[in-house]
Amino acid sequence: MGYRDLIALDDVSQRHGPRGFDARRRVALVRHSAGTIPATMLRFAEEILVLVLDEARGELAPALPERSFDLALAGAVLMDLALEDRIDTDLERLMLVDSTPLGDDLLDPTLGEIADIAGAGQTHDTSYWLERTARRGRRIRRAALARLTERGVLRSEAHGVLSLTPSVSRSRRYPVSDGQPVEETRLRIMRILFSDDVPDPRDVAIIALANACGVFRTILSSEERAQVRDRIDLLKNLDLIGRTMSLAIEGLKAPEEPAPKPRRPKEIPVVPGLPLLGNGLAMRRGLVAFLARQYRELGPIFRIRAPGRRFVCIAGPEAANFLTSHGKTVFRSLEPMAEFHNQMDSSRSILTMDGIDHVTTRKAQARGYAVRVMRDRAQEVVDITRDEIGNWPVGEPFEALPAFQDLIAEQMGHMMAGYSPEGYTRDLSTLLGGLLLSAAMVPHIMKLPRFRRARERGRELARDVLAYKRKAGPRRTMPDFIDLMLELREADPQLLPETNLPLTVLAPYMVGLDTTASTCAFMIYNIVKRPQIMESMTAEADDLFARGPVSAEGLQRLDVARRVAMETLRLHPVSPAVLRTTANSFEFAGHRVRAGTQVMIGTAVGHTLEEYFPDPERFDIDRYTAARGEHRQRGAYAPFGAGNHRCLGSGSPVVRITVGNRLTTYRAARSAFPTVGLDTTGPCRESGKNGREWRDSQSGQKPITGISPGTPEGDLPSACPTMRASVPVSSEA
Repeated sequence: MGYRDLIALDDVSQRHGPRGFDARRRVALVRHSAGTIPATMLRFAEEILVLVLDEARGELAPALPERSFDLALAGAVLMDLALEDRIDTDLERLMLVDSTPLGDDLLDPTLGEIADIAGAGQTHDTSYWLERTARRGRRIRRAALARLTERGVLRSEAHGVLSLTPSVSRSRRYPVSDGQPVEETRLRIMRILFSDDVPDPRDVAIIALANACGVFRTILSSEERAQVRDRIDLLKNLDLIGRTMSLAIEGLKAPEEPAPKPRRPKEIPVVPGLPLLGNGLAMRRGLVAFLARQYRELGPIFRIRAPGRRFVCIAGPEAANFLTSHGKTVFRSLEPMAEFHNQMDSSRSILTMDGIDHVTTRKAQARGYAVRVMRDRAQEVVDITRDEIGNWPVGEPFEALPAFQDLIAEQMGHMMAGYSPEGYTRDLSTLLGGLLLSAAMVPHIMKLPRFRRARERGRELARDVLAYKRKAGPRRTMPDFIDLMLELREADPQLLPETNLPLTVLAPYMVGLDTTASTCAFMIYNIVKRPQIMESMTAEADDLFARGPVSAEGLQRLDVARRVAMETLRLHPVSPAVLRTTANSFEFAGHRVRAGTQVMIGTAVGHTLEEYFPDPERFDIDRYTAARGEHRQRGAYAPFGAGNHRCLGSGSPVVRITVGNRLTTYRAARSAFPTVGLDTTGPCRESGKNGREWRDSQSGQKPITGISPGTPEGDLPSACPTMRASVPVSSEA
């Protein structure tokens, strides 16, 4: 079918109205079923997602307004229903042809609504159904993304970073369906726009829809749009399905409103504080509790002070949602952590990167980070854990957090680098604490002898790891984190220069000390206090380990462990708040925040709010059952931070494996579970100044272990808990 055929069909449709449209649509269906595009391949909504994918940034249509995106997906759904002979449409009305469901989660919800309305004897025009379907835009987007991932077209990694799968990216063709390879959407559309190739009617419909919704304004430069403007004007009128949708969408676009009159911005409320110290002491006692109190009293935005620092704080689920939706364009992360990197003679790391450099580095690191690696190599984690726990004293008190730090550092060293950090764990913990304090408010602390010594020991470990990796070479079957970073450095030495390698190498060791180890310690603390939960979780772990080598499938069965970990993280979030610099002025909750402002974002404040988590101070693992699902409320649950710098290790199974092993070895050593009380009478130990020992209240024996919770239930876990209260950072790496 050439242009004359398309134009002839267009003329037929003009002369004969809806019947001509129907004939045009059926010709498209004949071509569709004849094999030009396999019927089982992609729906229009899926093709739109591929078209708007920004591969450099790893996201969908970053510059496309959400309403335009939703209308594009709504139009895509209606076009597919028309091609499936379920509806017929023109500008005046949309008619039901066949109400039989298609068994398609993208199309059937809208088809069902149309059938219900038609059954009631009502009809509406195309604009009505576009508007109504657009309300489900987010759900359509999620369903289409899931299908593209399942079909091997897209992959989602590093918490929302999207990319074409390697095979599609290289070949620019979708996986074969019905024996017919199909060219990737953007390649087809760009070829049609920038050449004289005869388009397929399906692609003409996509062009008409994309043009109406402003997609080409986001994926083409102004020069490119000028070059293809006449071509688009010709093509968009060749397909009546696409033309009907585009005209209806044009009618839905809101008229441009006159610029609002300048108005004086509302003053951001200020939290009262002490002279010189400001709010520093109150934040040190518990950052989440402090921010939650201000949130309830002043709202989601307020000003706070710490010695030498002033912040605008945005907090609560609103802030978490804002960071997720607008963080890339509004904030930058360089300044808050600049001193952290200066102390290690490093220009930057993934913590301070933004834009394309951040996406590129995050993609590379995600391939080697904990979630994927420890899922696929779970049995190795089990073996390491058993070996380490076997060295713990039995029947004698010891500090749990340092023990977990040794264990986690060994796990991370083996899984991420193939190199044990034995003998370096305390130095790394000291180094991390000093770097965080230097970044927050005490830049000269790294001059103290203990921190200088820890920094030199850290550099020594980094040199040893790099020397080992260069001698041994990369892992053959599955490159580890250090292999991938050396590969990235070789490919782009400007992105990862040699001066930045030591901090990059130490990152997987240090973040485990600050996040995973403290989460394990708090998790043990919470379950030993609750024998019923401990019994259920231990039985679950026994079943996992009794089945033989631990697999990814076996980890999925750890439901109690998953919920215990989630509730522990709600009460003791890994990243309670993040610091950013405002790159572009923005409005939030009726207040304007100017560019250059230092901002603290309290992402974990929602964890403490009664309206999201009833009785929020109670430890309740049933919050995460399918029936309740309290964590699914948008912005309410963010223990690892939010936005594009969200912690790469979130969701790691290492916590469940480690604690599960600890429980099974405990059961093997003791015939029954004692009731464990918290002894608050004795002095605190040197390495756990904020903690207490557990004692067996039934037998009166010596403590089973020692735990250093650090801060009251609901506040912040850390290798240095009081430091974490003053140093909110995102533990992305």
